[in-house]
Amino acid sequence: MSAILIISVFLIFVASLALLRTKRPRSNEEAEQLPPRFGSRGLFGGDALGSPGGGSNDDAEPEKNASEELEKTLRARAERGDFEALKDAHAGGVELYRRILDALVERCANSPEDLRALAALLAGSDELRSSPALAERLLEVWRQSPARPATAELLRVAALSDDAETFGLAVSTVLRAWEDGRLGDTGAEELRSLFEGEYWLLSSEAKRSGAGFLLKQKLADARRRLAARARRENPPSTGAFRDELPAQKERP
Repeated sequence: MSAILIISVFLIFVASLALLRTKRPRSNEEAEQLPPRFGSRGLFGGDALGSPGGGSNDDAEPEKNASEELEKTLRARAERGDFEALKDAHAGGVELYRRILDALVERCANSPEDLRALAALLAGSDELRSSPALAERLLEVWRQSPARPATAELLRVAALSDDAETFGLAVSTVLRAWEDGRLGDTGAEELRSLFEGEYWLLSSEAKRSGAGFLLKQKLADARRRLAARARRENPPSTGAFRDELPAQKERP
């Protein structure tokens, strides 16, 4: 009898447990629905395979094509000898400007007149720069027929190249020609002012470089040579020397 009672109680318990489980909501029905998963993104906000910002590399393609087309047009103008192409290239950045300038220098290489015209354009500009290649070619032309106006233009173009070694070469060449009497009536003081004035057109980087340090020594030597030559050509008179003696004695 007790066994039947125990079995009955057990069956009632099992039935009650089964009934409760059928009425209990499933855990996945109670759980909040998560938002849909986003695709993986790159470190700077782009998707895993696309460009930053979710774009694609195709976005940069039109800009690249436009840049290439601009350079192609400017290079064609340079090959025709259109110096105004330099001004348009200047607005397109340093690298583009350098390439167009190189194309113009190469085009003018066999024509001293065209080379001087290009140099005059740069020398008279407030924003266009030169290059070592142009300065060196202009120096070769200058050596053949050194002249006073051409000397100032040569030094200006050499300084605008932003290359201290190139400017130093121009200074040495001009000074040697002057000492040999090939610059006519150019005075020592005039030449010194020209050297020092054009020096300041070099970029700060060029002046601080190792070649810039050597250039300063070369300019100091040029000043000494110019001053010594001026003293030899214009020695003080005896009267002037006597007039200076009392003033020198008065110095402490």
